[in-house]
Amino acid sequence: MRIFAIPIFRNKWAYYCHSTIPTNSRLTQAVDWSNKKWEQLGDAEPTTWKRKIYDRGNNLMNQIDYQEWFLKSIPRKEDIEYPPEKVSVLYASSLDSLEIEKDLLHLINEREPYHKKYMYYSAYWVPIACTFAIVPIIPNIPLAYNLFRLYSHYKAYYGVRHLKSVSLNYAASPELDQILQNQNFTTTEQVTLPNEVEQRFIKSSNNKPNIQDVLHQDIPGVLDLENIMLISRYYDSPGMETELKRARYQMLAQIAKERFAKQNQ
Repeated sequence: MRIFAIPIFRNKWAYYCHSTIPTNSRLTQAVDWSNKKWEQLGDAEPTTWKRKIYDRGNNLMNQIDYQEWFLKSIPRKEDIEYPPEKVSVLYASSLDSLEIEKDLLHLINEREPYHKKYMYYSAYWVPIACTFAIVPIIPNIPLAYNLFRLYSHYKAYYGVRHLKSVSLNYAASPELDQILQNQNFTTTEQVTLPNEVEQRFIKSSNNKPNIQDVLHQDIPGVLDLENIMLISRYYDSPGMETELKRARYQMLAQIAKERFAKQNQ
């Protein structure tokens, strides 16, 4: 099991847990099987109901904080036959190791009580959501969503607990440096967003662009989409590409909101 700190900006990065450790959790195995079935929906033709459900579901899941996706990807310690005592945290040398260590420690301390709290909240709502099954024709979307959030908080909470129980060894990665050698990074304060992004926040605009389409393009000073693909392929981890793209988009969307939302109120 390894943790990667991948720079999205010069001063902001995303974590990713790369684990090939087999788990004996039947719940995790069942969820993994469900995830494979879910991804198969994405192979359907764009006009089919399967693809529409897949796209809408992905849009909903992409609203969940990228830090939560990272924490829930960490296997539960109790589900591993031989849990590791040490875990490497690998990062590009353009990042400051002390800042990464400080940031990861803050994330651990902040998210443990947060996910524990909302894990119980989600559990409390499950019985209420079950009442929607009274109408059998309509899918019980509230129940499905609450079960998904319950599992998500549960996994993130135990991911945090696992991180707290191991010794973290921080080291620069020559492989990441090699892949990112031609990548230029700017800071979150200095990045120049496409003009179309500001239009999204102008209430009087009659032609608002899709902000997701705009921010899912290459932007100078931000981690390139091609480099995201190269990193995920090098480590043979398709999930890494999905997680890094999600983190990248959420960071850019937050910057856009902070810059333009108040200006155009």
